[in-house]
Amino acid sequence: MLFSKGKSKQPPKTNILQNPKILEVNLIRDEVVISFDWNKNLSILAVVLFITGLFVVEIYFGLSWWEEQEIKNSQAISEDLISLNKEISEIQKQADSSLAYKAKAAEVAKLLSDHVYWSNLFSWLEKNTLSTVRYSGFSGTLSGAYSLSAVASSLADVSWQAKALMDDPLTKHVEIGGAAVSGGGGQGAAGSVSFNMLLEVNPDIFKK
Repeated sequence: MLFSKGKSKQPPKTNILQNPKILEVNLIRDEVVISFDWNKNLSILAVVLFITGLFVVEIYFGLSWWEEQEIKNSQAISEDLISLNKEISEIQKQADSSLAYKAKAAEVAKLLSDHVYWSNLFSWLEKNTLSTVRYSGFSGTLSGAYSLSAVASSLADVSWQAKALMDDPLTKHVEIGGAAVSGGGGQGAAGSVSFNMLLEVNPDIFKK
């Protein structure tokens, strides 16, 4: 037949299950097979532990060195404090000695001042005392009031002595009392007269 319909050619059927390459297709996207290399990771871990140990040892020795330095500094400060306390104690002793010396010097100055004062007073009394009158007793303070025991050749000399003291501008008050005549028939002409005298003078003049 001219127009006979021939058999169409079809590609041969292949059994998919018989194709081994299909099994090799990765059906899960980005799937990675992970494996752990123990030798490599143990080496890294050992290096990290070694470095960490060195760091810890360095910190330990650094802290030990710092502690020793602080102990030395503390000992040096303690020694300085002890030395400073000794110096303060010596200065305190010197200050106490100086204060004691100053106090003694003040006392000596006061005694010298008083000595000058009494010297001035006695010089003033000597200048204003009659040659026929002598003193047998004296008492008083720096206030300017004094009590004197004296002996004169006569009652007239007692009066003249009182007048001589009153004539001096430094005299504030003179009082005669307790006059007693001994010898000379009771008149004191050939005997002596003992008497007491209260004398008050201006004390400021003796400090100049």
